[in-house]
Amino acid sequence: MKFTFPGPGCGYSLHNHSVFSDGADSLEDMVIAGKKSHVKVLGISDHWAEVPYDNTDYREWTMDHGRLNEYVDSLLQLKQKYEDDDFQLKLGLEVDFFFENIAQVAARLKEYPFDYLIGSVHYCGVFSVDHAREDWLPLSEEEKAAICQQYYQKLQGAAECGVFTFLGHLDLPKKFGMIDNSLYYDHAVKILDAVQKHSGAIELNTSGWFKPCAEPYPGADILQEALRRKIPIVVSADAHCAEHLQRNFAEAYELLHQLPVTQ
Repeated sequence: MKFTFPGPGCGYSLHNHSVFSDGADSLEDMVIAGKKSHVKVLGISDHWAEVPYDNTDYREWTMDHGRLNEYVDSLLQLKQKYEDDDFQLKLGLEVDFFFENIAQVAARLKEYPFDYLIGSVHYCGVFSVDHAREDWLPLSEEEKAAICQQYYQKLQGAAECGVFTFLGHLDLPKKFGMIDNSLYYDHAVKILDAVQKHSGAIELNTSGWFKPCAEPYPGADILQEALRRKIPIVVSADAHCAEHLQRNFAEAYELLHQLPVTQ
């Protein structure tokens, strides 16, 4: 899949998780729910992480590496069973980016018929930026800054590598309300420059509205810059259950419509 500005419109829902990673519902339940709710193009994008170091919790929330064939085969069967003139099912993965092994990961995934890959960052070293607020509490401001800087460096690497269809939750470290996001605006703009250069896309992830940060990923200022650069924006729910496949989509499209864009 390749998106052009302004990005896919209403009827797309591509960032969604099933029980193959940390979702609550089966692949088939997600597909049935999407079709019943009149999603035109549904994508499943369970977590895939090949973490190049020890002492992380990735096995708790990502797909078991031995189940990738099963995942793909199951989606292809569901595609054949449920697709029709009004409904398409797309095969995706949300892939964690690491400088150390992106070439090997990309080569492995090219062997499968994925329609799209979402590029995301969850780890800075072994620190999980979105695991729990309690992980951030003992950190000094300097330690928080170091984590955020590494996060944005990695996400810029994801934007520059040319592997991903779009980037996931661009300003994720703000999730628990522990980060002054304005301090990293310039970092986010560098990522947008890389996305624009490589003809990529970003998402407006509505799940942030339901986290302590109480706003989408990314925030309005970053979205405005993306629009100014004519970067395609994919509205996504980051759904972990069937009932959230289009959660706050109306609010997301309204936000994009209201943002002033200056040249």
